[in-house]
This record gives sequence, structure tokens and C-alpha cells, in this order.
Amino acid sequence: MLKSLIAGLFTTILVVGVAYDADARRFGGSFKFSSARSYKAPAFKSFSRKTTPRPKATTSRPTSQSATSRQRSGGFGGATRAGSTTGAASRASTSTRFARAPTNNFRSTRQQNAYRNYQSQHQSKFRGTTTNTGRATSSSPLYQRASQNSGRTRNDYWQRRDGFYGGWDTPGYVYMGAPRYGMFDGLFLGYMLGHAFTPHYSAFAYHHQNDPGMKEWMAEMESQATENAEIKAQLDALKAEMAKLEGTPIDPTYLPIGVDPDMVFAPEVVRSLAPTFKLCTARAEGNYHRFGEIVKQQAGDRVLIEIVNTNGSMQNLEFMENGTCDGAYVQRNAFGVYAERNPSGGFKFERVATPAVEFAHMICNRDSDIDDVGDLPGKTLLVDVVGSGTELTWSEFVYMDDTYAAVNTRNVGGTTALNRVANGEADCMLFVASLNTQLLQRANSLGDDVVLVPVNDWDFNDMEYGHGKLFQGHQDPSGEDVYVFLDIPDDQYPEIQDGLIFSEVETLTVPVDMVASLGWRDENAQAYDAFLGTVLDAQPAIDDLTREH
Repeated sequence: MLKSLIAGLFTTILVVGVAYDADARRFGGSFKFSSARSYKAPAFKSFSRKTTPRPKATTSRPTSQSATSRQRSGGFGGATRAGSTTGAASRASTSTRFARAPTNNFRSTRQQNAYRNYQSQHQSKFRGTTTNTGRATSSSPLYQRASQNSGRTRNDYWQRRDGFYGGWDTPGYVYMGAPRYGMFDGLFLGYMLGHAFTPHYSAFAYHHQNDPGMKEWMAEMESQATENAEIKAQLDALKAEMAKLEGTPIDPTYLPIGVDPDMVFAPEVVRSLAPTFKLCTARAEGNYHRFGEIVKQQAGDRVLIEIVNTNGSMQNLEFMENGTCDGAYVQRNAFGVYAERNPSGGFKFERVATPAVEFAHMICNRDSDIDDVGDLPGKTLLVDVVGSGTELTWSEFVYMDDTYAAVNTRNVGGTTALNRVANGEADCMLFVASLNTQLLQRANSLGDDVVLVPVNDWDFNDMEYGHGKLFQGHQDPSGEDVYVFLDIPDDQYPEIQDGLIFSEVETLTVPVDMVASLGWRDENAQAYDAFLGTVLDAQPAIDDLTREH
């Protein structure tokens, strides 16, 4: 009897499963493509303004492609620069050396030990007078010259430094001074003193004699010369050579011939030469912000990442166009809408990564009688602030199915929206984001009051996209799918995913792209390569952040 019941139950499940799969295939999908576990990042293609008829998007996924094989592109309306990013990962491994390298990075053991002793014995002695010159440093013409040059030479700083001092038999008196005088490296000033008879080095002392750091070093050498005959002889020789230049106009940008600008600065100052990359994210509680923090941490001092919080994708594109930001995270459905609303835009940026896919999370009050997105007409929906990716996505839903124009929407987002839904002040909220954001974790803690419902209207996937100026069908300007149906995995948010046996929630997804300014790229060629390496290095941590449970 028991076996017969089990067999009957199994047969029923099998029949239902086959019927469901067939029904899913009828609408363009199947079990095969219905889970986030099967999602693969789209292959990289550059954006272009050229409009080419495309077929409608289906639920089939584009083949994934390694980020290391992605070619640079000209972006929306941008000129293409030759070259590829295939070496980014290897460059990243060497460029991070600057952030990791110890200050006593010399080839020989003798040099290492001597410089370590030099630091340990004398750095604290001059701490109060050798490090509080940041404002003077940044305004120095020599520092500004080095900043302009840093993109070309930054990544091999320690190799060049080793080579510069590698053949020098460093006199002992060099280690009797401070490691840094203002912006100048104490080691370089010692080298300058040891080469007093070389015109280019004595000229360096002459042209920078009024710099606070040089004055401090001169005073220190004068003091030591009273007890050290070797220093006195070298200092007298230097002064004699400087005297020969009396009457020569001071050049505050002067450097000895063949010496790179960053060689004369203390390593702490060299670190500040890295260019700043302003990265537009979104709210601080969202994953775009967390992605940015991961990239910032990974970059170290190769590129100084400055995070700019915004309302989301549309504002990010606005800030990219007006120069407020050098890079941004953008929902892929935002590009065409922004182009439609801003037809004169230049869009001079390129896509450098697709770090995640975002899910349309629809969170409703449990007493709202809403089982899926089709029950929304006549109800109240919170769609986040104007300019956010969520608000943009909802406007696309209305465009593709005007039934949803009957939904009463309000521009409220974040924790405020979640609280209003939980309290019954609104029926539902829409939040388009990758998995595991802080807001969704908060929602999961309110399982007695809210529930996650499907966004399963296949009109969003089957009808023409409509923005004909750039798009045909459901694809972005690179020819890749904008919308794909996937399932929020079983028990991803266990307190708000209902289901007797299975609790997957079918919903619409959209990839998120990272874009970078072509102007910043061209002005910071070497640093841009380091930035690309940073983006690649950050991806595993981003994957961990957005991974399904």
C-alpha cells in the first residue's frame, strides 16, 4: 500500500514537471535557463552608435568570455585606441608591488641593512619637521611635473629606484640624516651631495635652494659638518658649484638630466602621485557602493579610487557625460533610455567589465493580496528615486506593457520604502539589485510582514523593445541581451520566499556594466592598465559578495 502511494506521488510529480517544462519552453524558457546558477556573464563587445537590426532576445544566454581577452573599444561615439587588455592580469601582479614594497627595497643585503638602520635610527628624530608639508608639496611645480609624468613611469618605480642606486657605494653619512626632508627623499639628497662635482646635481641644489625641504636638509648637513670632515668637504664642494650659477634664473621644475621626477621624492610622496579615478556607484547601502569599495581596496595606491554616491544608473550616466565621474556602474537597460532622453550626448566611455547580474526584487506586504507582478494594477508601488536603476526599470515595464500604467507609483526607495511596505503604508516596493545587498538582508529579517513575489510577466521579454534610435529587439548597443528571466534561488532569502517544497522566485534580470571614461584612459595610459588589472583582481570578491546561498 505504502509503495503504491509513493509510486503514485512520484508519477504525479513527474507529469507535472514535464508539463511545467513544456509550458516554460512554450514561453521561450525552460528549467535549463531558469536559475541564477546557470547564468554566465555576457561576452564583451564594445558599444557603438551604429544601429543594426537585431532579433528579439530570448532566454538563451550569450557565451561567456574571459575578461582578459576583451578588446578595448571606442564606447558610445568614442574613438578606438589600439591595444588590448590581455596583459592586465600580469601587469596587475607587478604593479601591486608598489603598494606592497618595503621602503628598503634594494638589491644587495648591505644596502637593505644600511637603509633599514637609516630609517629606524633617524626617522622619528625628524618626524615633526619632515612629514607636515603636504600642502606645500602639492603646490610645488616639481611635484606637479611629476604628477603629469606618473602615468608613464609609476608601475616600475621600485625597479627604476633599485637600478638608480644599485651601483652606488653609499657613504655612511647618508644614513646619519632623516629619510625624508619635505617632499625630497633623504637618500636622493645624499646622492646629490656625493655627486657635488657633477653639474646637473649641483644645479638641482641651486634651483631648489628655497624649498623648505632643501633648506632643512642643508641645515642638517651644516650641523653634521662641524663633526664630520667628509660631510664638510662634500658640502663645501657643493656650495662652490652652486656659487658658479649665481645670477641664473631659478627653475622650480629643474631635474638632473636623465632623472625621472619621482626619483627625487620620498616614497611616501611618490604614492600620492597616483591619479584619482572618481567612481560613481549608487546609495551607500547598495551593492554598487560595495563593488566600489572592493575595487578601491584592491587598487591600493596604484590608482586612487574616489567613490561618488549617486541616485543610480541614470545619474551615473549624466555624471559620466559632464565629467563629474571617470567611471560608473550602470544597469544595462539604462544606456538606451539615456540616449533616448539625451540625443545630443557624447557617451565617450567604454565598458570594461560586467561584474554582476541584477534581479528585479518585488517585495510586498503579506496582507496586500499580491501573488505576482500581474496583481499590481490598482495597487501602490514604491519605485525608488528618479534616476535610479529601479525607477528606470519600472518605466520600461510600463513601456512594454501599458497595463502597468494603472499602478499607483511613488518615488521612495531604500530602507524608507521597505519600512513603509512592512507597515502597510504601501503594497509593494521594487528594488533592482544583485543578490545579498544590505537592504535585501534587512527585508529577509521582516518575514512576518513582507514576502518576495515573482516578476513573471513574459510581455517584458517577448515584445519589441521600442527604443529604435539605438536598439532593435531586446538588446543593448553591443548586441547583448538586456533582459533575461532567471530564478532567485531556493531559500536565497528564506524568510520571505514562500513555497511548500520549492521556493524559487522567477523574476526579470538585467546585467550591470562598469564603464570608464575614454578621456581619463587616454590621459592616464599606464594608470589605466593598472586600473583594468584592479578590476580583474576585484572580481572574485564581488562574486563572493553576490553569490547565491
